[in-house]
Amino acid sequence: MTSKKIVIRSCLLLALSGFLATPSYAIEVPKDPRGTEIAQSVVKWEWASVPGAVTYEVSIDGSYKGITRDPQYYSRDLWPGDHSMRVRAIDANGNYSSSTATVKIVVNSRFNPSSLARSVVVGGSSSSSTSSSNSATVSTTPVAASASSSFQAPQSPRGSETGNGGVKWEWNAVSGASRYEVTVDGAVAGETSNLQYSSSNLWVGEHSMTVKAIDASGNKSVQSDTVKINVTGAASSSTSTAQNDAVSSAGLAPAPVQGDQNAASVQSLIDPASYNYPEVTQKDGYELVFSDEFNGTALNPYRWHSQLRWDGEFNGERYEYRVINGEDQFYVNVLSPDSEHQNDIVPVYNPFQFDGSTLSIRAAKNPLKNHSNKKTYGSLDEISTQQTFLSGALSTHEKFSQKYGYFEARIKIPSHVGTFPAFWLFHENRAWEGTQRTEIDIMENLGHAPWYIYNSFHYFKNVTATYSGDANFIKPQPSGQVYTGIDYSQDYHVYAVEWTQGKVVWYIDGEKMSEMYNSEADFEELYLMLNLAMGGNWTNFPTNSGGLGRASNERYPNANDLNEFANPALEIDYVRVYKRK
Repeated sequence: MTSKKIVIRSCLLLALSGFLATPSYAIEVPKDPRGTEIAQSVVKWEWASVPGAVTYEVSIDGSYKGITRDPQYYSRDLWPGDHSMRVRAIDANGNYSSSTATVKIVVNSRFNPSSLARSVVVGGSSSSSTSSSNSATVSTTPVAASASSSFQAPQSPRGSETGNGGVKWEWNAVSGASRYEVTVDGAVAGETSNLQYSSSNLWVGEHSMTVKAIDASGNKSVQSDTVKINVTGAASSSTSTAQNDAVSSAGLAPAPVQGDQNAASVQSLIDPASYNYPEVTQKDGYELVFSDEFNGTALNPYRWHSQLRWDGEFNGERYEYRVINGEDQFYVNVLSPDSEHQNDIVPVYNPFQFDGSTLSIRAAKNPLKNHSNKKTYGSLDEISTQQTFLSGALSTHEKFSQKYGYFEARIKIPSHVGTFPAFWLFHENRAWEGTQRTEIDIMENLGHAPWYIYNSFHYFKNVTATYSGDANFIKPQPSGQVYTGIDYSQDYHVYAVEWTQGKVVWYIDGEKMSEMYNSEADFEELYLMLNLAMGGNWTNFPTNSGGLGRASNERYPNANDLNEFANPALEIDYVRVYKRK
C-alpha cells in the first residue's frame, strides 16, 4: 500500500525545488473552482474534490503557492484589487491533472461581511456572482428589481437538520409575496413559492441562510435576519440560531465514514496500519513502540483515554471536573466510565470525527450552557453547564509512557481566534509517587496567530503530597517561540521531539527548531496528550506574550467571537513514538 505521507512529502519536495514531473492528465481536472472573501484581505479558495486525488497544487496570482490535501486553500494579507487562482489535482502516483480555468476575485479595501466578494471564471460564466446590497441576483425575472423598503422582510427564518448533510430552511409568510429568494452560505441558492427550501450535501460545520420576499412585479424585500446552523452530518434535532445568538446547537457526531471498522478493537499499542508506511521502519537507530494512524471510525480505548488525567477523576463518592488555565471548554469524554457522563454529555456532541484517514478534534458551542459561573472545579452538572464550548482531549495515561525516545505527530492546526491546540508529554507519577511534574510541550499554538509554534519545558522541585512544588519554566534555544514565515494552519506538519539523556530537541517537518540541555528532563517517564482547548488565560495575555492583547472586559469569548465561531478542528493524521534500539 502506498504511503499517504510519502506521497504528500514527495509532492512538496518536487514543488519546493521548482521541479515538477512531466504531467500526466489521467486524473480529472478539479471542477467548480471558486473564491470567497471571508475576512479583511483573506480569500478562501475552493473546488470540487477529485476522485483519486491525494493532493492539490495551488497557484495564486500566477505563482505556485503550495500543496494541500483538502479541496480548499486560504490566501491571507492580499492587497485590494484583482487576485486569481488555478488548481491541479495530483494522484497517488504523482500524476497531475491539467489546470483548472483561472478564477478571479476583487478583494475590497475594506471587508464588509454583508457584501462578500466572490470569484468569476476568466473568459467564462461566474462561479458565483459578486454579492452586494445593490447588485443583480439570480432571479426568474429578466432584471432584478431593487429592494422595496415598504415590502416586509420574511420573519422568523430558521433551519433544522434532516440528516446526511441536509437542512430544511423555513420562514414565515409575507403578505403580497409570490415567491422567495434564498441565499445559503452567502450565495443565492434559488427561489421557491413555498415557505421552505431544502439544502443537501452540506459539509459538516456551520452554515447560514437569509431570504428575501418577491412580489408579482418582481420587487424584492430587504433580506431577513441571518440564521446559522451547525450541520453534523447525522440525522438529529440540530436547529438553527439567529446570527446574534450566543450559543448554537451542537448536534450529534457526523455519520459513520468509510474506514477500518475493526481498528478500535485491536489490542496493541502499535497500529498495524503503521507498517503500511515505509518511513515507519526507516528511522535510523529507532524502533516503533506506539502508533495510531487513525484510519478507523472510532478511538481505540486500548491506546487512549478521551480526557485529561485530572478532569473527571473519581474523588470520594463523585467524579470531579476541573477547569484549568481559565479555559472555556468542557472536554467530552466518549470513553468515560462515568455513567452520568455517558448518559448526559456524550449523546449531545462527539468532538472526535473520523474520515477514514485522519482524526479531527472539533470544538462546538455548548448547548448545555445555562449559566456563567466561573467555578474551577465541581460536579459534572456544575461544570458542563458553565463552559462555553465542547471539545476533546486524548491521553495515554496508564496506557503508554516512556522515558527518552522520538515522539511525533502529523497535525494540522486551526486558524481560528480562541483556539489553543497542543501536543505534549506529561508526567505519569502522582505527587506521592515521586514526581517533578515534568512537562515537554512539543507543539502549542494560539489560533489567532498560526505563524507561531511554541516549544517549552516545565518542571517543579520539592513536590510533596501537600505541596505542588516550586515551578521552573525553561525556554529552549534559540527561542521557545518558533517563527519561520509559514502559516502552519494551511497544511499538515510533523511536530516532534527527540529526547535523550539531558537533552531535548524540537523539530518541525524534520528540521531542528529548538534544543535544550538540562538534566532535569531525565527525572521520569512521560505519556502523550493531544487536545484542543478554547480560550484561557494565555489567549488573553498581552500581545508581547502571544495573546490577543485585549482589554480585560473584552476577554475571549466576547459576543463577536461567539458570532464568528466556526467549529474549528485540530486534525491529526498520525501519532508515532520510537525508542532507541
